[in-house]
Amino acid sequence: MTLFNYIILGIIYFIGSSTSFTFGVGYYTLYRSVFSGLITGFALGNPAAGLMAGALTNILFIDFSSTGGSLKGDPCMAGILSAMAAIKFDIMPAAAISLSFPISMIGLVLWRYRLSINSIFIKNLKRTIDKDPEKAISINNIYLPQLLLLAISIVLVSATSWFLYRFGSMVLGRFPEMEIVLNTTGIMLIILSSSSAILWFKYKYNIIMFSVAYLVAVYFHFDPYLVLIVIMLLSAQKRKTMDMEKYVSPRIGKKEIIRSWMVWMNFTHSCYSFEMMQGVAFSHSMIPVLKKLYKGKKDRKDDAIKRHLEFFNTEPNVGSSIHGYIIQMEDRMIDDRQISGPMISDHKKGLMGAVAGMGDFTTQTVIAPITILGMIYGVVTDEISMFVFSTLVMIGTVMFLSLKGFFDGFYYGEEGVLRRVNLPNEIKIFKYSHKIFVVLLGLVAGESIYTILSATGIGALTGGSAALLLLFIIFNYILRKGIELKLLVLSIYILNIIFLIIR
Repeated sequence: MTLFNYIILGIIYFIGSSTSFTFGVGYYTLYRSVFSGLITGFALGNPAAGLMAGALTNILFIDFSSTGGSLKGDPCMAGILSAMAAIKFDIMPAAAISLSFPISMIGLVLWRYRLSINSIFIKNLKRTIDKDPEKAISINNIYLPQLLLLAISIVLVSATSWFLYRFGSMVLGRFPEMEIVLNTTGIMLIILSSSSAILWFKYKYNIIMFSVAYLVAVYFHFDPYLVLIVIMLLSAQKRKTMDMEKYVSPRIGKKEIIRSWMVWMNFTHSCYSFEMMQGVAFSHSMIPVLKKLYKGKKDRKDDAIKRHLEFFNTEPNVGSSIHGYIIQMEDRMIDDRQISGPMISDHKKGLMGAVAGMGDFTTQTVIAPITILGMIYGVVTDEISMFVFSTLVMIGTVMFLSLKGFFDGFYYGEEGVLRRVNLPNEIKIFKYSHKIFVVLLGLVAGESIYTILSATGIGALTGGSAALLLLFIIFNYILRKGIELKLLVLSIYILNIIFLIIR
């Protein structure tokens, strides 16, 4: 590994963790282990190994969400480090996972303190906004936070990667048999994370559905394209059309709405902070609209920009309908004196909580894990077309939801926003999402364990893979009894180290 390699890995982490300049899909793609592993593979000259390591690492984070996942950690950094370990040490992906997973926890430090550090730019924005609001927001919402994140990412990931490379070289050099122990540890981590993930949905038959799907994958290598077809049929259900008349604006057209959407989707978390959360990004996204509404009236435009510079936080894709509604209210305020700035602020704050919970369920509990499971299955079965297909479904769904939200909120006002809240009650995919997730996870876990064991060259491959289902059931039982997941993870590492010493 050269200094250039370490810097490149830092840049990869910046691209994934930034989520800026990706129209909102970077969080669901580039930030996930399967993608960070793939990009790392390209950077280090072995994309196939990087993709496999990243895909298997992603199973550990399959129930990850910004509101709290099961195995707490940084999926982007874990994917980068696992891919690097698999490629540079030429070890099995599961071994690379167990070697890199504990070290990747350092990524949580950056995320935690990033929200505090960004408060510096909020203070700077407040000091400079009166002079030129547009320029001040651009500097403090895009350039300064992203440059700092780039610098921190390069330093943090370079240091972490260097440590992993030195530590791994020393351990594997002195104890060649350590790869077997690491591989066993990685397998157990995958089993544990899957056992934990099916507890995400409270359904008493989860373990039965998971076990059947797992055994079908091991013995028959079931093609989950059939499951994805069922998902698409359920998702393609036509919703009832809105029975109210569309709002027609004499000033705001589709061009301004799309420009506002582009700013929001690219910079929603660019200057994410404890003080305002997404507040700066909301104000930033309103600039294209306010420039059109107050053309030639700079003072009123600047006042409106500063008025929106307040606390705001919601799910950015489903919650985008709030933006459309606020754009409509800003437009109506020009002709209706009963609408005021404080009224718009009250509506904005009142809606964000209701939409946030349903939005997180829609994107982070249903769409993200199901499509990522499709990606992982495509990787472990060598069906790259399925990986690409699942990726396109993910990207298309997120972008469609976010852009349509802007238009629904603008055309139908508060009704358009509330329609988003009722989304799970109207689309069947949400009703069956827990069953689909458990079945897909069982299929992916079965194929993944089979793929890992086949790389070790052991005999009785099918029987060995099937026998590990007992470990899934045991872990699931222990977790349901209230034993903490972190304690089980620590126990796995300790037991395998003891095994290495006494063997």
